[in-house]
Amino acid sequence: MPHRLSGLVSRRALDVLSGPGGPGAEQRRVNRAGRADLARIGIGRVLAIGVLVMLASLHSGSVRAANGMVSPGNGTTQLGMAGAGTAMAQDAAATLRNPAAGAWLGDGMTADLGIVVPVGGYEAGSVGPGSRIGLFEVAPGRNTSVMGVFPAPAFARNWRLSDRHAWGLGVTAAGLKALSRGNTASLARGIPLFEARCDGDFGGGEPVAGTIDAAGFCGRSGPALGVDLTQILVSAHWAYRVHPDLAFGLAPVFAFQRVNIRGIGAFSDFSNYPDQNTDNKSDFSYGGGLRLGLLWQITPGIGLGLAYQSRLYSSDFDRYRGVIIGGSLDFAPIYDLGLQIHLAPGHRLLLDVEHIRYADIKPLGNGVEPQRFTNGCFVPRLLARSLPSPPFLDACLGGPDGPGFGWENITVYKFGYQAGFGRLTLRAGFSFGGNPVGDDQTLSAAFAPAVTDQHASVGLSWALSPKLTFSWALISALPNKVRSPNALSSVSLQVLGDTLVGFEAGPDPQDQVIESHLSVWQSQFGLTWTMDD
Repeated sequence: MPHRLSGLVSRRALDVLSGPGGPGAEQRRVNRAGRADLARIGIGRVLAIGVLVMLASLHSGSVRAANGMVSPGNGTTQLGMAGAGTAMAQDAAATLRNPAAGAWLGDGMTADLGIVVPVGGYEAGSVGPGSRIGLFEVAPGRNTSVMGVFPAPAFARNWRLSDRHAWGLGVTAAGLKALSRGNTASLARGIPLFEARCDGDFGGGEPVAGTIDAAGFCGRSGPALGVDLTQILVSAHWAYRVHPDLAFGLAPVFAFQRVNIRGIGAFSDFSNYPDQNTDNKSDFSYGGGLRLGLLWQITPGIGLGLAYQSRLYSSDFDRYRGVIIGGSLDFAPIYDLGLQIHLAPGHRLLLDVEHIRYADIKPLGNGVEPQRFTNGCFVPRLLARSLPSPPFLDACLGGPDGPGFGWENITVYKFGYQAGFGRLTLRAGFSFGGNPVGDDQTLSAAFAPAVTDQHASVGLSWALSPKLTFSWALISALPNKVRSPNALSSVSLQVLGDTLVGFEAGPDPQDQVIESHLSVWQSQFGLTWTMDD
């Protein structure tokens, strides 16, 4: 079919910024008649599909190839290039990152479903033989906390209203899931009347047989340790072409979260809200923010994409304010810059840089600082255990200076290549820089080992008909390890005269070493329907 281009849209601009199968390859007539007819455009069916995607996301656990909690790419096309694609409008899924892509696309819909196989966990070493006191240590051994097979759905729909305007809807998901069973932990080792050894990786279960728990640390939650966090984003994008070679887009984003935290009951005495820190079943929160995007053909053969997702503010998790700082878990701001180079007909090189500001979100950015936690929470709470109402302490769980995941801001570099051969399109990609876990955050990494740093991928698309395209991508989060000492496992006394004033929790050669690891395979399938006449 020959190209059908409006007076506003240049052939070169479309060829550069859209991929094979997009408007640049086969720009169909924009049918203005009947745009107000909701039955014709099928908005009811679109909403029904979106609801199904949300329900599937709730049961997925959201364990997938990711940079922390952010997927490397949106849709099968981007995943086939390790997430590169901010500057490319291949299909409707491109609007999930860059809403300006809608102005370069015709009427279309993309539905994705992935199969994710993660394997992760940790291996704990022994405390040195010279250690006399330990505040918290995990029993030596190897434990798996992330495994299974999970779905990974996504959906996007774009409507082309005119030569200049487009709008659409999209649903995507993210999150974390880790669950450990079968290990034990020790608390206050070497401290008379307080020493305990409990079932569970973080000591949430009952006392280990043959041990004494005089202080009552054990049994305040189930023994299974983990977090199950699902995040669903629903967006409605609007895109506007201000020039034949330049378009802007914006998308209000509604955010929904569900969280369930288990197995940290041994730390209830060190939380500002002891009854709201663990094993309280699922809790929910809602919020939102904004996505902005730009898509520009700089010169013939070169396209530029910019995208920004603001901080998404969320309501409080009332059941887990004793472990989530401030009670709310906002989404980190994300900045994307992409370049697309049209090397030859059908051949495109994509270069992306993504910056995710995890450290801006206190529950994610606050680290486990052993000395601050020890002297600002652990010791005062031990001494105040007999009080009916322990004081609120900033360094305790849930406090403004309390422990979080210890994630750092990350910058991810992505490289993708796409080559078209008639009805077949092939893709490959690689990215690096995606591990947000700080080198000294061994306990948070054991709790949720989101430590993947590099991704490699391949993908393809096959045009089944002029209006239907099948896509597939295989992406691997390459195995990665984070190894660091547990500074709470070996401490020394700080005394003033005969009075205990604290513990020295600095680096100690007797500290146990914990190594967290994670690898993920994700196979993503997608169908794209083109609905232009």
